[in-house]
Amino acid sequence: MAPARQEWDAPLAHLRSLPFIRRLHLNPVEDMVELTTPRGRHRLSVEVRRSHLDRSLVNAILSHAPEVSPGKHRMKGTPAARLVLARYIPAAVGEQFIAAGISFADEPGNVHLQLGADYNWTVLGKREPPRPADADRTTPATIQLLFQFATVPESATWTVGDLARAAGTGKTKVALLLNQFRRERLLGGKSEFHVTPEIIDRLVAGYGQTLRPKLVIGRYRHPEPSIDRFLARLSEEARTQKLRYASTGGPAADAMQHFYRGSEAPVFLAQPDAGILRALRLLPDRTGPVVFLRPFGELVYWREFDGRMVAPPWLVYAELLASSDPRAKEAAEELRRGFLQ
Repeated sequence: MAPARQEWDAPLAHLRSLPFIRRLHLNPVEDMVELTTPRGRHRLSVEVRRSHLDRSLVNAILSHAPEVSPGKHRMKGTPAARLVLARYIPAAVGEQFIAAGISFADEPGNVHLQLGADYNWTVLGKREPPRPADADRTTPATIQLLFQFATVPESATWTVGDLARAAGTGKTKVALLLNQFRRERLLGGKSEFHVTPEIIDRLVAGYGQTLRPKLVIGRYRHPEPSIDRFLARLSEEARTQKLRYASTGGPAADAMQHFYRGSEAPVFLAQPDAGILRALRLLPDRTGPVVFLRPFGELVYWREFDGRMVAPPWLVYAELLASSDPRAKEAAEELRRGFLQ
């Protein structure tokens, strides 16, 4: 879904004002912009980011190059180039984009535009404008319901009660959110739901900024020689004690694709009591590799791989992008190609 034109206007106006830009033509259908300069023309693929750029969303941008679908051809002889349009790009994030060769523009006027060896213009340090007092707040329930729709798109037609149980939130909150999503045109007239780039941004940013901090129960260290051995013990104890759990992050990605495991074991598990902690021989540790996350609804229990229950791919993807491990970004991109196309 191409964004409304007004959402592009402020960042693009800053680009148009650059002294070497003679003409700027935007094609929102193909997500491309063509810039005319005294020395020729350049085409850049455009990525629009409406959410605040936290680490998770920055990792998502850095983790993959934009795909060019049939009909989206770059000009002959022009290297691949990317342009991010955003509400606000902090200086530290801008420096990461510059190092990765990504051009950008935001509403306050932070700009970086590099057109081959001919032109290079950078403005950083302009501050974010204050948000309107009545701006919609993103709550954990908002993100939970979006994860539910992204995982099971047809659930947008379910009853409010069924959605509340699946997403792990209250019926009143679900009813309010459904109305909000319809106002925002995230749901169509017949309640269809489609995962768009905007939805992906909201899932990734909302998980890292809003939802995950509310889900973390605590960190623990285990005596096992490896994460795999710990997860095997967890699976055995879960069967013995009839506990429900779901791996996410690196271990879940490894179970699904055998590409990346990571050094941590984030696990959705209801509040662990002394019995399960003793059985797993876990000790509280602020830097421990085992991270217990509070499950929400039925959504987190997705599917078994190699005898291990894992969370749905969108949750695993968001958890990977919340990681500080650079290889987790690669794993997120691999998961996106394999499960989230």
